[in-house]
Amino acid sequence: MKKSESFENKIERIENIIDELDNAELPLEELLKIYEEGMKLSAECREFLNKSEQKIIEIGKSYGKSDSVQSLD
Repeated sequence: MKKSESFENKIERIENIIDELDNAELPLEELLKIYEEGMKLSAECREFLNKSEQKIIEIGKSYGKSDSVQSLD
């Protein structure tokens, strides 16, 4: 999977990975490889969301809305 892939494409791939793991008809080695890919994509998505949250907070502050911007947690 390319690093430049969109957030939405990564989420779609994670959903596909979940389906593949649920199916479990693949050899264990392949399942481990797919699981690792899913964990990597999940970490990339979390990082993207954290950066997006920070950007939203910064935008809110720059427009004087810092008191109304809440954490996305």
